[in-house]
Amino acid sequence: MRTALVVSLFALVCLSLNRFSPAEDLGVPFERITLTDSLNRSITAYLSKAPKESAGQKLPVILVISGSGSQSVFMKTEKGISSGLQGLALMVAKGRCRVLAAEKPGVAFLDNPSRPGSAMEGTPEFLREHTLERWAVANASALKSVLSRSDIDSSRVLVLGHSEGGVVAARVAAEVREVTHVAPLSCGGVTQLFSLAQLARERAPASEREQAAQAVFAEWGKILADPESIEKTWMGHPYRRWSSFLRASVTEELKRGKAKIYLAQGTADQAESVIGFDVMHAELLVAGRQVVAQRIEGGDHGLGTDGKVGLPKVFENVVQWFLN
Repeated sequence: MRTALVVSLFALVCLSLNRFSPAEDLGVPFERITLTDSLNRSITAYLSKAPKESAGQKLPVILVISGSGSQSVFMKTEKGISSGLQGLALMVAKGRCRVLAAEKPGVAFLDNPSRPGSAMEGTPEFLREHTLERWAVANASALKSVLSRSDIDSSRVLVLGHSEGGVVAARVAAEVREVTHVAPLSCGGVTQLFSLAQLARERAPASEREQAAQAVFAEWGKILADPESIEKTWMGHPYRRWSSFLRASVTEELKRGKAKIYLAQGTADQAESVIGFDVMHAELLVAGRQVVAQRIEGGDHGLGTDGKVGLPKVFENVVQWFLN
């Protein structure tokens, strides 16, 4: 998915501090957690430090899952360290929640490839490990590891994901029974294969629209012929990643879970078709699920309009919905 623009925008707007230390004092308001997941992998996660005013209190937790690519969830900048989407969630939570984010297996703290959102500079471990199933297990394990803590209110749990992270959020909400709220943002709704074909149609001249869609389906055929390859790539990601994520339907994952749902999508999103979002919204309502759907007219993949970043406002809306 196209997350490079969103990553670069949030290097500017997210929480940044003025010092950097590679040791346990990370220079950000998060503590490092190391755990072993159910696949026997070592997973690194970061939990926001408890605010001083909440001493002795249990706080709800928000698991934040970012989009595609082999970059760290933290980025070193001229001003310090940007805390990415988890920093944004922490900012809008205003001390009312703890925030959790996991590092993708094969990605180290502050890894910053030249093409954020792409896997082309990913380590061999990242390329092997980054599938929907295995990344969802890492996030689920990180979440479960904090739910037993005495300072976490395990009765209120939100999983929030953007772009590729929205797909993963829906899977985690289906797999972890303690999740009470889930917010998949800018992730279409049906399989992303539909979005890629639909967007290819819309970009092509009228006389070439069906040909453009068929070209996408032809690429899917190539992926199916070698679904485990980490050497063959399409649009910046290995076949192994595509064969996993393109099989998934956010709608079906959400139906498997019991959490309350918050959806958001821009009508001008060029990575995910708003048609899939509309289908997902309707199907979830028919299934009797509790859904809040924010359809942003003219919004791009970052949910902004006219070049403005929209994610901060949407995150604020999601956190307020979660806490009410």
